[in-house]
Amino acid sequence: MNKLTHFSILVPSATLSTELKASLVEAPALPVKTLVPLPKELMFLMPEPSAPTPTETHITVPVAREISAEPCQPTLHPPAAPTQSQPLPRPSTVPSCPPPPLPLPLPPPPPPAYNQDVSHWNCSPQQRIWMKMELQSMGLWPGSVPVRNPLKMVSLWRGAPQPELIHSVYDFPCAKYFQLHPFFIWKPENDNLMGRLRNNYTLPCIDGCAQPQIASAGVGRPRVIVGTTGQYYLLSSRLCCKVCRKRWYADNPSWLEKLPKRFTNLLPAVLTYKKAICKSVLDELRRSGKSPTDMAKQITELMHLKYERADLAYILSCKNIMDGEEGKYDQRTITQFVRQETKPAPFGEYGDSDGWNGISVSAHYLTDCLLHEYEHQQGAITKLLQGTFGQAFRSDHTRKVARKVTFSSGTMSSYAVMNENWMILSWVMVQSETEKSLKPLYQGLEQRYRTAGVEKAQYHWVDRDCCAAFRVSESCEGEHLNWDAWMTSDAIAAQATSGDVLNTCASRSNFNANMLIKLDLFHCLRRLMRECVSEHHPLYSSFAQFLSAAFSVVDQEDLQRLKDAYAFCGIQPANPTKPHTREHCRIRIPHPEELVKRVEGVFQHFHLATDPNGRPLFKASMLKCWRIQRIHILRGCLSDPEVEGGIMYRHGGTLQLNHVPGEGAKVPVWIPIRGTSQQEGYHFHQAQWVTGTRVSTELFQAQAMTGVARWNYQRLVDLKQPDVKLTAVFDPALMGEINAVSQQVFGHVKYPAFHLPNRDTGEKFGLEYVEPDCRPVPLDWDKHRSKADSTQALDTPPQSSNPTAQSELLQPPSIPPTKLFQFPANLPSVKQEVTAGTTLEPHTEPETTCLKSLPLLSSPTAARTGPVKTGGRVFVLDHKRWTGPMRQAVDNLLNKHHSQKDMLKLVDKDYAALVLDSCTDPNSMLHPTTKHHICQYVKHLSKLLNTSSSINISPEKLQERQVLWHSLTEGSETTRVPVVTMPVAIFNPTLPVQTPATPLTLEHVESLVRNIMANQQQQQQQQQQQHKQKKKQTKRCLSCGQPKARFENDGSSIHHFYMQGTVRYFYCSTKVFKTYGAEGLTDPKMPFGDFAETAFFPRELEAMKQRVEARVQLKRKNTEPEHKGRKCGFCREELKQGPNSPHIHTGFPGVAGKYVYCPAKVLSLYRDQGMEKQMTWKNFKESVFYEAEKGK
Repeated sequence: MNKLTHFSILVPSATLSTELKASLVEAPALPVKTLVPLPKELMFLMPEPSAPTPTETHITVPVAREISAEPCQPTLHPPAAPTQSQPLPRPSTVPSCPPPPLPLPLPPPPPPAYNQDVSHWNCSPQQRIWMKMELQSMGLWPGSVPVRNPLKMVSLWRGAPQPELIHSVYDFPCAKYFQLHPFFIWKPENDNLMGRLRNNYTLPCIDGCAQPQIASAGVGRPRVIVGTTGQYYLLSSRLCCKVCRKRWYADNPSWLEKLPKRFTNLLPAVLTYKKAICKSVLDELRRSGKSPTDMAKQITELMHLKYERADLAYILSCKNIMDGEEGKYDQRTITQFVRQETKPAPFGEYGDSDGWNGISVSAHYLTDCLLHEYEHQQGAITKLLQGTFGQAFRSDHTRKVARKVTFSSGTMSSYAVMNENWMILSWVMVQSETEKSLKPLYQGLEQRYRTAGVEKAQYHWVDRDCCAAFRVSESCEGEHLNWDAWMTSDAIAAQATSGDVLNTCASRSNFNANMLIKLDLFHCLRRLMRECVSEHHPLYSSFAQFLSAAFSVVDQEDLQRLKDAYAFCGIQPANPTKPHTREHCRIRIPHPEELVKRVEGVFQHFHLATDPNGRPLFKASMLKCWRIQRIHILRGCLSDPEVEGGIMYRHGGTLQLNHVPGEGAKVPVWIPIRGTSQQEGYHFHQAQWVTGTRVSTELFQAQAMTGVARWNYQRLVDLKQPDVKLTAVFDPALMGEINAVSQQVFGHVKYPAFHLPNRDTGEKFGLEYVEPDCRPVPLDWDKHRSKADSTQALDTPPQSSNPTAQSELLQPPSIPPTKLFQFPANLPSVKQEVTAGTTLEPHTEPETTCLKSLPLLSSPTAARTGPVKTGGRVFVLDHKRWTGPMRQAVDNLLNKHHSQKDMLKLVDKDYAALVLDSCTDPNSMLHPTTKHHICQYVKHLSKLLNTSSSINISPEKLQERQVLWHSLTEGSETTRVPVVTMPVAIFNPTLPVQTPATPLTLEHVESLVRNIMANQQQQQQQQQQQHKQKKKQTKRCLSCGQPKARFENDGSSIHHFYMQGTVRYFYCSTKVFKTYGAEGLTDPKMPFGDFAETAFFPRELEAMKQRVEARVQLKRKNTEPEHKGRKCGFCREELKQGPNSPHIHTGFPGVAGKYVYCPAKVLSLYRDQGMEKQMTWKNFKESVFYEAEKGK
């Protein structure tokens, strides 16, 4: 037993490679084991030696004390391949492990080929070995036996083997099996694997060869991919072109763009030059709207979660073996006597290069991937916006989202145009909130409607600039206390409505001249409410309630139906809430005359109202604000437009009130067309789409445009049109590709709503919008590719042989250990902001009136006003349920912080501290409450103390208030609101078909064909005649008039072309005779050879050289650059006033506007009246023509 022992390892021949690849070289380092003698009690385990069978392969490995072998233990690396003298048949029986009689020397391994060297793969050693074995089993490794797959039913995904099911005989399970990641095989050149997909298609060359011949040039490389379920690898082959000898990898983005869509659709990831991201991550980014930072944290947590679960599976497998050895399963195993180690090997850290080899994801990495995805979706998103139409516009500015883009862009605010279905027609970022800045936007909308043949919108609700500009007089000191200053006389009404009241807004000037502009009611009410002294004034809520009722007239039939539904559902009292009234009743803003009368009644009741301390409700500036809004009311800017005798509404179906079954609880849903209230909700969501406080212009454009497109799609889903088929996912590019292929295959599109129109109106959205006279916002989508020292997003740990050093690099700085859960001695105060409906204090109805009392707010089951149990404490929300100690404590704190800034905030803070201190007392009556209910308690105290103001405690004021409320509700002049149901807005219409004015007949078609054929024959005859008459035209000599060609003249002059260097000389005997005849030249037909021997020829060459140099110097001379500014339309000279321009920018006294004086234009106008020459401006002012020009 002390001698050198040999173990015979049986290896199936099917799993061996064609080359002996040094399995001991590529295998990971195993722990060193010490050889121990086999006890005598276990000698019966050794089998009898037997001769080797023909179905077995024996590889004898000598084992010394330095290296310990593991008999019958499967390894992760492929074993060494045999030589030709040692055939390896496939085993048919379970091999045994008999010791051979004599050791055989190992054959020398051949040098590895370049295409089989996997040492450069950026993955763990066990991952390399397993991937190589998988390729060998599929017949994809160079030199491996081809494998036939019936019907090609093979998957390109290769999942790791289940490590818990691998039988380890007697040893603990190997941790390497638990550290394998799946991979995807991408070999488009392989005919056995992807022949059906290619279908005789010739793969292109990356350099664009005319006749490429693509072949495999190696195994390729794996590329790590980040997914939502963890990391995996993309194994891409290496390709080469036999024509140009160019080599590249199959995952090269430039080459992938040349492939048909059916190839790239197979890839599970989006590949760029530096990045590789799984499509599932991009889908989650687009669906959830998360920021890249939050998404990076989520992916990192998911990948670490997968690592921890693999570690747990490894530990449980080890524990399973240990439990079996301890006899917990009714039979005790003896593997512990064979194995020397009593504890399994550690699993390793997350970033070990020879272990799990985990990667980390950064937010910058996901940002670049998100921008790359938006470039793919940009065309489809733009066409979807260009295919949205509507008949009623709502537009509004906001600065909420503009604050999130970097200041380098210079943007100021966001402007959006919405239709009646709350879909966005156009969205831009503007640098100035002027009508001039919106001119290109409405010009694009006008072209969109004209191209599609859709009727233009007729109504437009805005937040300002609804009518022509006007002025109101400033209020004097104390004038607001006199009611006569608030009243509207006939003279004020006539002055407000006289003259031109239409404004010149961008929509009316550039889109539709007949556009009806209306002012949004919400902005009008907000301007009036801002003139109150404070929102915490006791009368503020009452004034807001009455003012809102003054502007709105409710249909009494709808209101009575809603009250009956309240009674049917058991809600008492049956007084509908404001949200229910707005949703289930038709509401109208009355005509100007009635509206002014209703609003004046509210101001007359509240203009002198004060609180118990004598503080008035209105500021002194309320009078001026009322005068401004009164002009808008009188001009009809707020009243609803009437269409066919009714106002515009959309019917949203019916619903069951409070989900109570029965016809009595069924109420209709009415959706108004007026106003820009939906724009406010859009502004809130728009600010949520752009994540972060300061983002780049590219990320801002990508997130905002994707959010706008998703908003429109969600509005289309909310319409629930029965004849519109919509998909459950939102991917405009994917839907466009499906429609395009479906049109080619089936003859019709699958999703007509996502049919992208072919027309492009040239409209720009978001930051791409360019305002007049403003610089465009720079958007560099490729700047992330040019960064040389950019941070690596995929921080793959380097392949290090020292796992300890690798672990130290990945660990955070040393910090003291902390507990998982820590509970402080004093719990912090807990505050919960719970907003409940305001409940008016019930009061005794005075006996001096017989009118109905003011309506009490209903208390449905969903409205909670009592105590709330949270976390062992009771939150008492309503002040009417406060205990005596609670009320006394709040009163003391109110007296303590009286007349201080943020009084309610200080009271809430101190009361929370009192509640916290009383937590240890089980008999304490101090329960938590909120600042909102403390504010309600303060208003309640003010109502109890006030008996002389407009608060409803005073009997005389109560009667006035009841009369006013009755006049605004049941006693209104308008009791019925007729409506006109608007159809659904047009989305992605088809191209208009041009129908002929008269029907086509057979005779008409025949005459058209005859005319076309006659015109074609006439044109052909004309072309043939012109071809016959056309001759080769040559230039003629200016001296003799003959053609310059040597053989086309009549012989009266001799021509010759001579060239020396850059000088080209044309010789004409007649020209030189005229020039040098006086100096002795006598022959007018002298040949060029004789002339070249005379003394005149050098003089001619020198003169020609000087002319050539003069022309060159003239070209090189820096002439004055042409002015690129505006030019005068008459004299075509520089219009800007300056030393090089004759124009003068001036004006005429008493005449508004600027006058540009052009001397040439004035001379042409007054030449017939006696003007002889152009005059300077000074001389023109003294002439008789000055007054005539001024009169124009």
